[in-house]
Amino acid sequence: MNLMRNKWMMLTFNVGIVTLLFAVLAPVYDLFHYINQLFYIAYFYLFVGILLWVIRGGFFDAITYSFRRFTNRVSKQKDYMDDWKEKPMPSETVEKSWLKFFLFHGGLLTIGVLTLLVVYYNL
Repeated sequence: MNLMRNKWMMLTFNVGIVTLLFAVLAPVYDLFHYINQLFYIAYFYLFVGILLWVIRGGFFDAITYSFRRFTNRVSKQKDYMDDWKEKPMPSETVEKSWLKFFLFHGGLLTIGVLTLLVVYYNL
């Protein structure tokens, strides 16, 4: 877990993963295929980060609340010990540190992709 706390070490680890994927999966060793591998990793981080941002913003809270209420009203086997109003909403379960982690790494890897694209198209 200490590796996850040091964001620069984790960024180095991500670049290492990209390089390993490039070495294993690329049919030809050129900058184009390296950019592709970096793109896959960068947009995985960005996708997860943006998804966590939307969830943390409370977008799904009303939907979750209404589904819980509907299930409680319609259910034939009611659990009287289950207090559906007290369960945490999705926005309360996403920690801000994970949101920052994914957006930081996705953003920096995307900057790397854009930088390599500028280099690739100017050669």
